[in-house]
Amino acid sequence: MEYLIVAGIVLSALLLVVTLSKKNKQAPDKLLILYLGFATFWQAYFYLETLSFLQNSLFMLLGKGLYLLNAPLFFAYIYVLTTSKKLSPKLITILFTPFVAYIIHFLYFYLVVFDEASLSIQNGLLYIDGNLALSWMFFVILFLLIEPAFLIWFYFLLKKYRQKLLETESDLRRIQFRWLYLLFFLCLIISIILVPTSILSIDGGWFSTDLLPIMIQGATVLFFFIVGYYGFRQTTVFVNPASDSATEGYSKTDPYQRSGLSAAQAEIYHTQLLTMMEERKPHLNGALKAGELAQSLNISVNHLSQVLNKIQGQNFFDFVNGYRVKEVISKMENPKNHHLTLLAMALDSGFNSKTSFNTVFKKVTHQTPSDFYKSLTSDIQKADKKRF
Repeated sequence: MEYLIVAGIVLSALLLVVTLSKKNKQAPDKLLILYLGFATFWQAYFYLETLSFLQNSLFMLLGKGLYLLNAPLFFAYIYVLTTSKKLSPKLITILFTPFVAYIIHFLYFYLVVFDEASLSIQNGLLYIDGNLALSWMFFVILFLLIEPAFLIWFYFLLKKYRQKLLETESDLRRIQFRWLYLLFFLCLIISIILVPTSILSIDGGWFSTDLLPIMIQGATVLFFFIVGYYGFRQTTVFVNPASDSATEGYSKTDPYQRSGLSAAQAEIYHTQLLTMMEERKPHLNGALKAGELAQSLNISVNHLSQVLNKIQGQNFFDFVNGYRVKEVISKMENPKNHHLTLLAMALDSGFNSKTSFNTVFKKVTHQTPSDFYKSLTSDIQKADKKRF
C-alpha cells in the first residue's frame, strides 16, 4: 500500500513540475497546476494517515473531506479547457459547496458534539454513542455520487466541445480531442469499478473496507501514469500552449443571433465561398482553419459559420473535407495518378492521416476508399472495352 502511495506522489509531483516549467501558461494550464498540486498534497496526507500519524486524531475526519475537492478541481480544468471561459462565481459556488459544507459540518461536531460523546468508526461509518450518525452518512453518500455527477457533466462538455471543433477545424488530429476522450473514458472506467465496490463495502457489506483504499490508490496511480504517458505524447498538454482556436467565433447559445448578416448578403458570401473553393482550392492545406478561410473572404468567422450552417447545411469540418474527398476522387479518375497509392492521393488532397481519410471518405461516399477505387477502375475498364 505504501509503495502505491509513494508511486502516486512521485507521478503527480513529476507532472506538476513539468507543467510548472511550461512556458506561456494559459488558464487551463494554471488549473491543471492547481489540480496536480492538490493531488500531490492529498496523497501525501493519505500517506501520513497510512503511517498512523493521525490515527487518534479527530482531524483524520477533516482530511476525508479532501475527496470532495478531487472531482471539482479536475472538472474546473476540463471546463476551462473545453470552453475557453473563466470560472464564474456561480460555477465556483457549485463546484466547491460540497467541500465547504463538509468543513462546516465537521467544525460543528468538533466544537459542539465530539467532546461529550463516544465515537467509533466501523466499516467506514461514524457512530456517536453507539448510534449511526445520519448526517455523516449523508456525506458518505455524497462521496459516492460526486464523481459520477461530474462525469456526466464532463460528457456534455465534451459533446459541446466536439461541435465547436467541427465549426472551426478541418482536421481534428492535432487538437486535444483524443486527449479529452481518453480522460473521460479513463474516469468512466475507474468510476464503474470503484463506485459499486465502495457501495458494497459500506457497513461491512460484501466487500472488505481494508481492500478498498488499495484499489482507490491503485486507480490513482494508473490514472496519473496514463495521463502522463499520453500527456507527453500530446505535446499541447504539457509542453506547448493550448490553442483556443477551437472556440474562436463561437457563442454559447445561438451563434448567429446578433450577427447582423442579412439573407441576401449571406447568399453573396456563399457564392464567393464556392467560387474560391473551386478556383483557389484552400482545402489542400491540411491545417486549414475557419479563421483562415474567413480571412480569405474578408468576413468574420461567425459569418462564415452562418453561411455554412444556414445555406450550405454543413459545418466547417464536413464542408472542407467534402472538397478533399472530391479532390481524391478526381485523382482516382485521372489515369496519370494510377501509379499513386490511395494514401498518397489523400495526402495530396489535404488529408493529414490515413485514419481521418478513411473515416471521412466513407462518411461521404458510404464506401471505403479501396472499394470505391476498385468500383471506379472497373467501370472505367468496362467503358474502355465498349469504346473499342
